[in-house]
Formats: sequence, structure tokens, C-alpha cells
Amino acid sequence: MLPEEKEIYFLGDFNINILFNGKSILDNTKNIDIDSPAASLIVKQYNELCSLFSLKQLIKEPTRITSSSSTLIDHILTNSTQKISQSGVIDTTLSDHQMVYCTRKALRRKTHAHKQIKCRSFKDFTVDFYLDALKSCNFPNYENFQNIDEAYSDFLNKFMNIINTLAPLREIRVKSRTQEWFDGEIAAAIKVRNRNFKTFKKSRLVSDEQIYKDSKYFCRNSIRSKKTTFFQNKLRENIGKPKELWKTLKSLGLSKKNTAASIYLKKEGNLSFDEKENSEIFKDFFSKLAENLLLKLPEPPKKFGPLETTEYYKKFKLTTNGFRFSKVSLEIVQDILENIEPSKAAGIDNLNGKFLRDAAKAIALPITQLCNLSIKYSSFPSACKIAKLKPIFKKGSKTDPKNYRPISLLPLISKVIEKVVHDQTKKYLDDHEIIFNYQSGFRENHSTDFVLSFLNDKILKGFDKGLYTGMVLIDLQKAFDTIDHEILLRKMIYFGFS
Repeated sequence: MLPEEKEIYFLGDFNINILFNGKSILDNTKNIDIDSPAASLIVKQYNELCSLFSLKQLIKEPTRITSSSSTLIDHILTNSTQKISQSGVIDTTLSDHQMVYCTRKALRRKTHAHKQIKCRSFKDFTVDFYLDALKSCNFPNYENFQNIDEAYSDFLNKFMNIINTLAPLREIRVKSRTQEWFDGEIAAAIKVRNRNFKTFKKSRLVSDEQIYKDSKYFCRNSIRSKKTTFFQNKLRENIGKPKELWKTLKSLGLSKKNTAASIYLKKEGNLSFDEKENSEIFKDFFSKLAENLLLKLPEPPKKFGPLETTEYYKKFKLTTNGFRFSKVSLEIVQDILENIEPSKAAGIDNLNGKFLRDAAKAIALPITQLCNLSIKYSSFPSACKIAKLKPIFKKGSKTDPKNYRPISLLPLISKVIEKVVHDQTKKYLDDHEIIFNYQSGFRENHSTDFVLSFLNDKILKGFDKGLYTGMVLIDLQKAFDTIDHEILLRKMIYFGFS
């Protein structure tokens, strides 16, 4: 049984012709009698089945046309005709069947609408003009500020005013499906194919049908040839450039990620098509994810309390308050800025890597002062804690937010401050050999190859001695988000952090 409260749609090739004398037998008009000889037994049974479940057939035109026949065998059945604004047949010429379609009112989709994107206009931008504008900007000494948020806001406003003047944000229209291999020859072939089909559709002559088929095959072969040549050339060009090579492979359809597809999410059983509502669904889900996971965790046995932890770290001979962050030099910050990737994605401040890298020498001093102010007051700019969240689909149902992986894009200046703090922390931990020797994750000069090599060597040595090797392999969900901050802070005190 079909649920009455649900919308039902069936689309496809039913292989049941419901066309007689150019009119649909199932169009509920008074001119066609379902009991007439024109209606075969299967058509009558089909009509009874549709009536039983209150399904209406929307398509009224032929969907397969040959020189000797016109049939309506591709149907759209629905129990919600009041929600359909239009339906019909599109002459696609892609196969011997035409495309059937219907439009649901609630979606309110605009047809033939261009995609609008925001990007910076570099028409009047040059690096020389950019550097001259920065040199003439009066940045105060931010180390004299008492509040890191005020200092950061002042710098960002002055910096962004210069960028917005030389490279303002513009809203432009782009064609979302234009392919690089698509050229004038293919466009002309498509135009000829479509024109020949219209001629054949009107005349129904065998000669016109053959002309149409020849033009269709020529168009298809041209597209295949252009695609093949284009991708072969791209693969040869980028064989030694992994990043560009993967871009080419993704354009071939070898990536499983949904890049440009719209996202529709379910909340409380209802499907949402509104972008703002879906953003709120993602925000609520990801912000509460770690908290919900912690509630599912069992109560810790507390075998390693303060006493055990203190005993463990005694061997490192660390002193209380043995580590303090020190002021960072101008040279270090400038080096960090000069090594930022120009293509690094912007955060919520719309400041990408190119502007920081090009202006490294000019802005190294004010950013150094911001870093030192942050260290002085042990405070991080509030604006740098706000991330632009980009959901990446993993697997499963695309309407469930749990099947998306969040990518957080933070302001790039926050990465500079983090890098300064990270480098000083890392040096202290390395100098005192606090980090476990065989930890390979997030460490310089360590990799998965190192772990596999060590593991393989250990197994082989055990094998030579006639021993068994046992392993416990754990994949922790949201490992960083579920870290106990109380334990982490306690350990940092044992490490000697002030």
C-alpha cells in the first residue's frame, strides 16, 4: 500500500503505449473512451492500477518517434498533480526516446538563471601599488594596546580597506557547466543535430530521419574525440604535477565528492531546501557532536590520577613553571608570511593567502606586535575563533548531516599566531624528549611510512624468535573534539608550562 500522506512520483519507460489518434487514452477527456478497441488489455489494467492508487499520468505528447510510428511510452505518474506547475516532453536527441519532465511548485526553481559568485577584481591591482598603499598606512604599535580584540580589529580594518580599494569584491555571473573541451565545432554540430531532428519530427520522412541520425552520430563522435584529445593532453602535461593531475582526474569524474551539487537535509522527518535553514542544521549538528559523543562514553576508571601522572613525568626532571612563551622576532613572522600558500582559502574575513604573502615585508611588523600582544596577555583574538564551515560529503544518505565532514576555514592571521605558539611549544617538548619516540602523527620528519617500517621490523623480529605479534588498532571518532581539557591542562602543568 502507498501512504496517502506522502507524495508519490514514478518516472520512466513503462513500455505501455497510451497514445491513440494523437491523444492520450489516460488524459481523462470525454473524447477518448478507455473501453474502446484502441485500449488494449494491458492499457486497461494499467488504468485500473493508476485509479486504485489515485495516480495521474502527466505526459500527453509522443515520447518515441520513428518514421512509421509515434508512441507515448515514457510516463510520469503522481498522486500530487496540484503541486506540479508544468510537465511535458523535451527534444533532447540523445536517444530514440525524448526526455519527460515535471516541475514541482514548492522548489520555485528559476530556469535559465546564471550562477552568481563573488570574487575579487584585480583589474587595477598591482603588487607595487599594493605595497605603496601599505607603506603609507599608519599602523600603530599594537604592543601598546591593552586588549587583543581591539588591536586585531584595528589592524584588520586598515588592512582590508586597502585590499578592498585595490581589489574590490565583485559579483559576477558564470556558466556552471562549461567544459574546457567544449568549442565552436561541437556547438555547431549540436545546432545542426537539433535542427535536423525538428525537420524530421515535422515531416516524418525516412530520408529526414536518416539525415538526423547521421548528424546525431557525428555530434556524438565529435564530443568523444574532443574529450579524449583534451584529457590525453592534460594528463601528459601534468604527469609530474600531482596537484594538477588530480584536478584533471576529478574533472573526469574520478572524485566521489559532491562539489557543486545542492545540499538538502532532513530535520525531524522533513526535507529542507532552504540554504539558511540547512546551514543552521549543520551548525547545530557539528557544534553538539562532541558533546553528544562524550555523553555516550563510559565513566573513566581513573587508574591514572594526579599521583600516577606526577610519578610518570618525574623521569623527565621538569621544573614547575619551566616554560614560558617568549616574544617572537620580526624575522620569524616575516618568514611565516612569506611561506603562506597564495591559494590558501580565506576565512570569514575574506583574506586569502595571496594578500598576506605579497605584503609579507610590509605587514610583518604589525603582525609581530599582534603576536606578542597575544602572548603577553595569554589571549587569542575572538574574531580568529570564528570559522567558515564547509561540509564535504563522505558516504551514505546525502540528507543526513552526520554523513558530511566539516572543513573549518579560519582567518589566516590566526594561523600565523598559532604557528608562533606551536613552534615554541614544539621546541620545548623536543628539547626535553617529552613526546613519545614512536609518535608519527603531526611531527616533522615522521610519517606513516616510518610507522609501517617500524611495525614491519617488529613483526619480523618476533617471527624470527618464534613469537606471536598482537595488535590493537583503534580509530577514534572526533579524537580532538573529545579531548578532556581538564586532563590536558593538568598535564601541561606537569610539563612545566606556566
